[in-house]
Amino acid sequence: MKKLFAFIILLFTFTVPTLAITNVDSSYVVMETSSKRILEGNNLHKQYLVASTAKILTAITAIEHYSLSEEVKVTKEDTLEPGSKVYLKVDEVLTRKDLLYALMLRSANDAASALSGHNSKEFIKLMNDTAKKIGMMNSVFTNASGLDEREYNLSTAYDMALLSAYAAKNEDFVAISAAHQYNCSTKDSKYYWLNKHKLVARDESFLWGKTGFTKKSRRILVSNYQKDNKNLIIVTINDGNDWNHHQNFAKDNQKYDFITIFKKGVYDTKQSVSYYIHIPNDIVLPIKKNEEENVRMFFKLYKTYAILEVYLNNQLVIQQRIDVYDKESFDIDRVIDIFNT
Repeated sequence: MKKLFAFIILLFTFTVPTLAITNVDSSYVVMETSSKRILEGNNLHKQYLVASTAKILTAITAIEHYSLSEEVKVTKEDTLEPGSKVYLKVDEVLTRKDLLYALMLRSANDAASALSGHNSKEFIKLMNDTAKKIGMMNSVFTNASGLDEREYNLSTAYDMALLSAYAAKNEDFVAISAAHQYNCSTKDSKYYWLNKHKLVARDESFLWGKTGFTKKSRRILVSNYQKDNKNLIIVTINDGNDWNHHQNFAKDNQKYDFITIFKKGVYDTKQSVSYYIHIPNDIVLPIKKNEEENVRMFFKLYKTYAILEVYLNNQLVIQQRIDVYDKESFDIDRVIDIFNT
């Protein structure tokens, strides 16, 4: 049985500047994570080598398909990976969680190799399957590190923003990637790693990010900026002034009002159908000055779940599956306790 009911919200506006990076060999995008709306961008769908930002996909693939407590033995092949490393030792044993910190904080290619079984076919397939699931239509990944000396990892600014918005919903990924430092020990070594992303290290509004550079790809930077009800993914490719641009894109907003259309929590439908609706995260929609017309939201309510659809200017901008709970099975105090744990 399904029940459809609609909500209409009148929006007020305030006003992301045009800080355009127009170099024909560069690309950038600013994406709001909830609606996936593009606030600024150039060469969004042009393919580039993405260097170590590919490790975002490596990390979320490992988190979703393996236990973080699983132990991994470092092989000689892992230690021979070129480029950025934390200098793991042959036969050293670390947990996948330890390796993920090395991967995301220090961009360690030896950790990427260890996590992926030295770029095993199985792991690389999982990476590409995950990319397809996310909707990365113009991306292909052939290794877990982003190195482009032997193979090529190709993606676009738009696809990398989609990936980052997806990864940002995973608590384990964020906890690891947002860490300013991490230390761990093995029988052979003691490690202490600091986060290489300068904005994450010095500005609490930049929650997490990932750097990337090779001679072929040039500079690539991904940042997740969160402040108040604003949650942005910023991706720049081949931008020599990327640190400053990321700060400017994040903070100098003039075109959009970021409207929270639903705050996370449990809602009583107060309809003839007795369900609670669980909104796991704030749902935000960026609105321009000239979009002062109504936003329409529809819940397509089924027995065990609902689909939230948000339309702007008669176009679908958000579609999200939401958990629902029958009031006869759960009293509200118990539901709230479950969701707050």
